Amino acid sequence: MNTSASSVTAAPDLSSLYHRVVRSDRATTVHDGSGALMFYNSACTDLLGYDSGELGLLGSSAVLHPADTEALADATARAYAALDGSADARLRLVCKNGGSVEVDLELSRVQVGDRRYLLVESTPVAPAA
Repeated sequence: MNTSASSVTAAPDLSSLYHRVVRSDRATTVHDGSGALMFYNSACTDLLGYDSGELGLLGSSAVLHPADTEALADATARAYAALDGSADARLRLVCKNGGSVEVDLELSRVQVGDRRYLLVESTPVAPAA
């Protein structure tokens, strides 16, 4: 489980969360309560091979391997329901070149003011192809 969930949960504002994501060396995304991609870091583009403009237009469903849709939905539900606000999953992401990379995800529920977000940190299981 993500041991840093409490420090993220305590983010006083969206700017603090954004700076944490940008500075992370792990492929990290933040999604709003509907699941829409809010922002991500350069490690995401490095992992998947897209440039920042392309990745921002694709959205989450385009980079998730279709066979892993249910696994992500389950992990998301667990993160929102868990007392500590976190869940783990292993699934595949689709790279720009058409290949896929298996990643361990750490999902953390984040509350900033009256808005709720989901922080998703991805670590490749094997080097990206």
